[in-house]
Amino acid sequence: MVDSSLTLNVVCLDNISERLLIDINRKGTFKLTRCTYNERYQTVITLVRLDIDTKPHRNPDGTVIGPNHIHIYKEGYGDKWAYPLEDFKCFKNPKDLIQTFVEFCRFCNIIEIPTVQAVMT
Repeated sequence: MVDSSLTLNVVCLDNISERLLIDINRKGTFKLTRCTYNERYQTVITLVRLDIDTKPHRNPDGTVIGPNHIHIYKEGYGDKWAYPLEDFKCFKNPKDLIQTFVEFCRFCNIIEIPTVQAVMT
């Protein structure tokens, strides 16, 4: 079982007093292909969350989105809405978790992308 997580601090260039957090979460999963990347503001507000090979997601209107999806903050709903990852061409191959992390950082407009290494389990 993979059981790891990491939180990275990110500084906003236009307001250095603003801090964002990037979470990489693979806790409690038996699937090596499952991963969540999450960008948070003020510790608790999810701005963008990318779920790879997770359970399908049900949106507030009842539509079901498959296992690869992205949540984007929406006023009044927070991160309750998800969109199919295949609708976002910037994510080339969700099975490559390292490359997908880099693409997630670019999607979140992170300029200095942290280096992350794969770990064999």
